[in-house]
Amino acid sequence: MANVLSHAFASDNAAPAHPKVIDAIAAANAGAVASYGNDPATQRAAEVIRASFDSPDAEVLFALTGTAANVIALASAVRPWHEILCSDVAHSLVDEAGGPVRLSGAQLTQLPSDNGLIDPSVLDTAVSRRGPVHHSQPRIVTITQSTENGRVWTPQAVKDFVDHAHDLDLLVHVDGSRIANAIAALDVSPREAIADADIVTVGGTKNGMLMGDAILVRRPELFDGIHFVQKQIGQLASKQRFVAAQFEAMLHDGLWLRTATHANRMATRLSAGLSALGLTLSCPTEANEVFVDLEPATYDVVSASYAVHRPDPLRPAVRFVCSWATTEAEVDQVLELLASVST
Repeated sequence: MANVLSHAFASDNAAPAHPKVIDAIAAANAGAVASYGNDPATQRAAEVIRASFDSPDAEVLFALTGTAANVIALASAVRPWHEILCSDVAHSLVDEAGGPVRLSGAQLTQLPSDNGLIDPSVLDTAVSRRGPVHHSQPRIVTITQSTENGRVWTPQAVKDFVDHAHDLDLLVHVDGSRIANAIAALDVSPREAIADADIVTVGGTKNGMLMGDAILVRRPELFDGIHFVQKQIGQLASKQRFVAAQFEAMLHDGLWLRTATHANRMATRLSAGLSALGLTLSCPTEANEVFVDLEPATYDVVSASYAVHRPDPLRPAVRFVCSWATTEAEVDQVLELLASVST
């Protein structure tokens, strides 16, 4: 019989939904309510998101996927002659099939980074050609918290970056698909993890939800038309209450941070075990993603049992992602397999 691959470390997208999320969806399924977000569950969820990020004047929109949330945020900030800046590993650049470009018409330009962390000084060069009609005009920079390679922006680092971007008349978008993992890792308030960013994607899918991400528009006046963008790309769900109810359940009583803390703890356990085996981590483990260099023969053995991800087939780095549902036993089992290969 063919070996059945385990998806325990494939992605936090592969994890099941948290039971409290399922309960919240079931509770939202009682009776008829107004559609397109004009319902009590959506209003309550929006308020709890605003309160969590200490942003009382922000608007909150919902989307079915993280990619859609990023596209809505970025496309509403720019015109076709503008330029969107991002890191060289940004999800918006690498894993969204050109969505931000197609939907906005703006140019997407990558900046050098340290596993997704961008030095603020890089922005100076990026805006140096602003002005002449021959060039795309830098308008917004998107950063990811935590980054696609598992790094975390410290409160001081994200503050310095956002403040410098604002000094250069750039808007700042935070792709927070794993924002809960960053907040939990840093042990800071949600507000400190995003500094003075103008718009934030608040991830839910990767942290225990069935599906759905939110968009926290902290300066609505700078994102004129964002509601039209949301509608145009099919993300204004008619039964939006089923997305919103999940956020209300996850953010209530800090559940979203407890699930993220668990995922981070499992990643720390896995990372420590890999190091103990003499394996080399491709980058520091700071949240819930672990990157380790594996020789081709070792990778072949692991990938025969686990659906792990190799971001770049030309490099030895292999990604393991821990979720709210990852168990210590699962971590220890994959470490045992790696130990058997290395002995």
